[in-house]
This record gives sequence, structure tokens and C-alpha cells, in this order.
Amino acid sequence: MPLLLRQGLIRTNDATGTTFDRGDVLIVGERIAAVGADLAAAAAALGEVEVIEAVDRIVLPGFVDAHMHSNEGFEMGRYDNLPLEIWMSEVYPPFGAPALTWREHYLRAMLVGIISLRSGVTSLQDDVINLAFTEDAVDATATAYRDLGLRGWITASMWDQSFCDSLPFIGDLVPPALRRRLDAMPIPGADEQIALFRQHHAKWHGEGGIRIILGPCGPQRCSDRLLEEVADLSDSLDLPMHCHVLETKTQAVTGQTKYGTTLVRHLADVGALTRRMTMNHAIWLTDDDIALMGDAGCSITHNPLANLKLGSGVAPVRKLKRAGVNVALGCDGVASGDTADIFQAIKVAAGLHKIGSHDYRDWVSAHEVYEMATTAAARSGLMQHEVGSIEPGKLADVILLDRHDWGFLPLHDPINQIAFSVTSEAVRTSIVGGRVVMHERRLARIDEAAIRSEIAEAAERFRRDHCPAMHAGAAEMRPYLDEMHAMATGRSVDAGHLPLRMPPADARARRYPAA
Repeated sequence: MPLLLRQGLIRTNDATGTTFDRGDVLIVGERIAAVGADLAAAAAALGEVEVIEAVDRIVLPGFVDAHMHSNEGFEMGRYDNLPLEIWMSEVYPPFGAPALTWREHYLRAMLVGIISLRSGVTSLQDDVINLAFTEDAVDATATAYRDLGLRGWITASMWDQSFCDSLPFIGDLVPPALRRRLDAMPIPGADEQIALFRQHHAKWHGEGGIRIILGPCGPQRCSDRLLEEVADLSDSLDLPMHCHVLETKTQAVTGQTKYGTTLVRHLADVGALTRRMTMNHAIWLTDDDIALMGDAGCSITHNPLANLKLGSGVAPVRKLKRAGVNVALGCDGVASGDTADIFQAIKVAAGLHKIGSHDYRDWVSAHEVYEMATTAAARSGLMQHEVGSIEPGKLADVILLDRHDWGFLPLHDPINQIAFSVTSEAVRTSIVGGRVVMHERRLARIDEAAIRSEIAEAAERFRRDHCPAMHAGAAEMRPYLDEMHAMATGRSVDAGHLPLRMPPADARARRYPAA
């Protein structure tokens, strides 16, 4: 039946910043029918209507988390003081990666979905890294989000380059026997990966709130042919592409050693740099890269929690915005950002860019970060006409916050106070597509206590049964990754941490000039 949100403090987030100190939102079906000062009469004309009294609530559009990896769901807080490439060997080990059941994939996604929903996220862009290239990971994730009532935009992640071919220097650093083992790891070809994407897309795209989009993992991990195929699919189906680009200095060096140019320029060369491209992270950019990105009208996801945790650097948000690049906000995976609570990402993003420049006119404001988590994040998913604001005709993705939360007393500016004063506990009710999926912090579509118990058991099994083997697999690669990282970042390495075999120093200098 229709739903009326009555007499809330409404911040519509539309283009003109329309607000109502006391206003109503009328929802019919999955969409917003009207927003106004008093819609009681309009609602009565529809017959029986469900009413949620919002007089003590702040009514906002639901947040869009523009970058997540739910497949890391059982690894929150496990790692520290590791840069990305070494961290990846632990989370995505070349040897010792776990084989999970469909239900385990489901429970990991459910854990991340619950945390997201409870923090006011109504749309989650989930880049599911599917190491086994089976259908279970995406299928189980989509099922979990459907069961929760969460809007899930899920990538079919793709890569077809070998471990050694996607990192600089590493092929010459590892012993020949180890190189042969790494090169022997099976990776489906481009045709098989495109076929798997089409299978997921046919089954899930448009099913409830689920969309299946394109996820080339990173340009250095994808052949030119795969990137060209993905770009063609993006064009023909008008689908977003989400791709990890220039997260670290090592990736910047990879572009030069692998392609002789920057990774952004390489994406342009293969036809993938379009308005449908979202680059995850985009930190180690040149000025020419930024100009290319602005001309293309592409997006980035800014993931400050993970970038700080992994020591990757800080995205040049002000430069990007000035160039016309759309900047969205993400939590990133829960083994790097370590949470799916978007309030934490908002808080960090609203403070991070106030250091590094004494010109406060260049600082990034809380209101800009709020835009990154709503309209800009929607744009990164090509859904800006559907979500991100409370307007007639848009999907009814709405959250209600307690205006009497301690951090809102007194209420100066709710957006500033979301960034600096309150926690996600202020989110009381979430509505996705016109359906109440959380009411007064109780999830409406699942048995929360039962699923928490099952998740806890599965997570403990993962820690006990899989984490030791994952760490052992990472340990085999650690000396060589340490040296690779040192070479890429221009550091020296202690003698005790040198790999067992290295190319001669003069040969390394000839092949790998300083970055």
C-alpha cells in the first residue's frame, strides 16, 4: 500500500537544495509520488495508506556506497601495516586461497549488507572479487542482498593476466621454479569471463534491486582484448565499468614498465575511458591523466579509509572535481577499510582534505562529501536519475534519522553533524524501493538473531580453517613482494629481508630505471 512519511525535517538533496522544516513524502509503489509541506489530503485520496510519523526525524535520501568488496567479509581487522600489493597476497593469496560453499559466500555478503543497511546505505556497489571464477560468489551475493532488501550493484570482476604479468619486476625476482608455479595457475580466458558475466547479467540484472555491471579488475591485470570487449559491452548495454586504477605508486610504475605510459592513458588507448568508467581510488595521477578523465566525463571512487590503512596515498579530490571528474565515496573492502559503515568513511573524507594546504578554500567540505555519498555515488553507477535525492518519480530510497540523537543537539546543520557529530546509530529507519527494510533499527526482512548466529559460526570457521593456509601461501611470496615494493617506491631493503635470488644490480638498473 502507499506509504506516507509525515512531518519530518526533509533535506531532498535535489539540484536546488529544497528543504522542508516540516514536510511529507508520499510513496506509491517503489517510487516517490510527491514531496510537500502537507500531503495528507493527497494520501487520503489513495485510500488505505501506511503512515510513519516523522516529526522527530530527519528525512534524507539513502546513501550509496560506491565501492565495496563483500567477499572480504570475514577479515575485518585482520591486517595492519601492509601496503596494498603485500596485503593482497594475504587476502587474495596466489597459493592457499579458500574454496567456499555457496552458503559461505552468502553469509559473507549478508554480514556486509547488514552493516551497510544499518548505516543508512540503500544502494551498495559491490565489486565481488571471484578468485575461483565460479558462479557461486556473485549468485550468493545477489541472493543475500535480495533477501535483505538492499539495492545491490554487483560487478562481475574480470582479469586474464598472470600474477607475474600484472606486477612490476616480480617475474625476475622470483626463482624459476616459483615462477613456473605462478604461471601455471589457471585463469579463464576473455571469452569464458565474458560468458560468465552474461550468465549473471541474464539471471540477475533488473531482478528486484540487483544490477550486474562490468568489473575489469585493473588495466594491468587485463589484456587489451578483454578491456576492449568490456568497453564494447559497456557501450552496447549502457553499463558502468568499475576498475581499480592507480591506487598505489607500484601501479604507477606498472603502467610505465608494462605499457610505457600511464594506466589512464592506456585505458584511453583501448577505448575504455568513457563517461561509463569509474576508476576506483585514482591516487597516483598525472595532470595529463586528470585532464583526460575530465574530458571523458568519467568518475572515481574515493576510499579514504582503505587508502589511509594501506598507506596508498590521498586522491587529489579538489583537482579532480575542478577538471570535471565525478567523485563518489566508498568504504572499500572490509579487509582494507575494515568497515561497511559509511558514516566512518564520511567522517574521514570530511577531515582528510583539510591537511596538506593552508588555503582553506581548497578544503573539501562535509557537504561535498555528502554529495559524494549520494548524487555523485549514484552517478558512478549511472543511476543518478533514479537514486540519490528525494524527488517525485525517483526510486523511494529514503532514510530517517533521529533528530534527537545526542550528536544532533542542538540541530545546527544535519549534514555537518552527520560528518562530525553523530554515528550510524542515528539511522532509525531505511526504506528501499518503497519498502521498509529497517524500522527503528530492527531489520524487517530477515531473522537478525538467527543470521547473526550463523554468520558468527561461519566466520570463526573461516578464521580457524582458512586463515593459516592463506597466510602460509602469502609467506612464500613475501620476500619477493617486499623487494618489488622497495624497487617501485625507491626504498632500500634491509639485507635480512632480501629475496633468495635477485637479478644482478646492474641488470636491474638497466631494466628498471628509477621511477
